[in-house]
Amino acid sequence: MRRHIRSERVKLPRVHRVTRKGVVYKYHRATRAELPRDVPEDHPTFLNAWSTEEARGAAERPDPKAPAGTIAAGCQSYLASRSYLDLSDGYRALVRRHVDAINKRAGQAKMAHLLPRHVETDIEPLTPAVASHRLKAWRKLSGYWKKRGWVESDFAQAATGKQMPKTEGHREWTIEDVAAFRTRWPEGTPQRFAFELLQWTGARASDVVRLGPGMIKRGMLTFRQQKTKGEVFVPWSFAPAGLEKDHAALMAVMPDVSHMVFLVTVSGKARSNKAFSSWFADAARAAALDGLSAHGLRKYRLNALAEAGKSVLQMQAWCGHATLSEIEHYTRRAQRRAAFQQEQKVKPVKPS
Repeated sequence: MRRHIRSERVKLPRVHRVTRKGVVYKYHRATRAELPRDVPEDHPTFLNAWSTEEARGAAERPDPKAPAGTIAAGCQSYLASRSYLDLSDGYRALVRRHVDAINKRAGQAKMAHLLPRHVETDIEPLTPAVASHRLKAWRKLSGYWKKRGWVESDFAQAATGKQMPKTEGHREWTIEDVAAFRTRWPEGTPQRFAFELLQWTGARASDVVRLGPGMIKRGMLTFRQQKTKGEVFVPWSFAPAGLEKDHAALMAVMPDVSHMVFLVTVSGKARSNKAFSSWFADAARAAALDGLSAHGLRKYRLNALAEAGKSVLQMQAWCGHATLSEIEHYTRRAQRRAAFQQEQKVKPVKPS
């Protein structure tokens, strides 16, 4: 029987091929998603991935029939723009839902007639959290439309959003929580490795599932965040002063990695952001840590950096926050705690 030998003679449409150092990287032109590069294009794995992106690209392809000057036409143009396509996968899906809702509700209206009060009327029935996302979508649209000259002003920037209720957001892990998780999930379990990778890197779930050995260069783990596109620099081969214990905890559970990413399923496949978040939340509940999430370990890392006396710039480089104000909360809290701890060390003077 003749063996069937695959070749690269099959070349699918809408596949962008880039060769770097002898390796051919392949991306879907419409969605910009990376496609498998270790199999030929007629392999079932490649075909499945390509078909998925084809369907996604078709769903995001604008309808050319919308009348010029309408909100529908403006939405379609934005969804085909680099401003939209350059967003991370997760955020792009969120923005798409709100743009579609805007289009469905007012698509036939004229862009040029829009005022801030129209945006405020649209978000009024929504909950504060949903209204916040809708307002951001409006602002992306109005900013894009103004650059194209379709509206006179960036009207959505002048719209007033709904006040968000004060909340602590994701709960921060405490030292006791960390100890409880490590007790429940000993070294050698995938839950423990995922935990140590999260606590040391402070990465979001959307980023931690993409981390791999190829991102380690000159002792630093370097990657670009999905959400903000900002670059992150995490010490990997060494531990900065005051952080030796957490670094040693990660190194103690590092497996022999034979995949492109650190976190894989039992079948060797990369985990998705959504599946990983759910899986890790289950692991936390199994350790009697209900309500704690992967994102809470990001707060734990920021707090640990502040407690170790790291500068705001070092914390920004490590966790990738876009502005310094986002992390000053942790440094101020550490400074207040240190002030009281220093007071405890001062021995009272005995009366003569």
